[in-house]
Amino acid sequence: MKLIAASVLFGMVTASTLASADVSIRKEEVLFKQGETGATIKGKISGDQTVDYRVRAGAGQSLMVAFTPDNSSAYFNVIAPGADSALFIGSTSGNRFESTLPASGTYTIRVYLMRNAARRGESVNYTLQVGVAADASKLTAGNAGPDKWDASGSVKCSAGAPGLDRECGFRVVRNLSKRSADVWIANIARGQSGYRFFHYADRQFTTSDNAKLAWQRKDDNWWISVDGREFYLIPDALIHGG
Repeated sequence: MKLIAASVLFGMVTASTLASADVSIRKEEVLFKQGETGATIKGKISGDQTVDYRVRAGAGQSLMVAFTPDNSSAYFNVIAPGADSALFIGSTSGNRFESTLPASGTYTIRVYLMRNAARRGESVNYTLQVGVAADASKLTAGNAGPDKWDASGSVKCSAGAPGLDRECGFRVVRNLSKRSADVWIANIARGQSGYRFFHYADRQFTTSDNAKLAWQRKDDNWWISVDGREFYLIPDALIHGG
């Protein structure tokens, strides 16, 4: 009898704990205005507060999420419909996600503070850009990069051949403590309707799609090729400031 009572008590405590944890996660639906494929959301959380932004999307569509926080301990994850684990983890992959979706349903964009920052009672103001479209080039959220950035200007670029005979506008968000940066550059291959995103860390570049990247040093610049058809010259000063 005591064992049964203890089991019942444990179940009640567990259920209570789960309910409390669930209550601490605020849920919000992401809605787009008629005719638009994206939305910009501004928010704030403190301590262990968490927000789940829920957005419906279909298999084969492109989902883009760009996160601009004023606290480097804040991140977002992306969770697929019915999944137990995240398909994207911001604390290891950065502040931008773009991918063709594997399944239809409601995707969750979870915004949170890292545990140490939450325990210290820190807070974060952030901008979240969310876009869903059948064609990634038609996403309207974040086409020009983040709402807030550390620097903007233009870099040398070209399409089709590595002549670097054009100028492409850019915006950059730097993380100086990690010596990393997120860079949005007007995509020379798509014209004014698109952008190319790069994440730089540990002398490596990644991008937000499955494009093949190649890069090399040229004096105090990085020469980058994307699929052998987009070419950019990114100065060290763009990434690290100065």
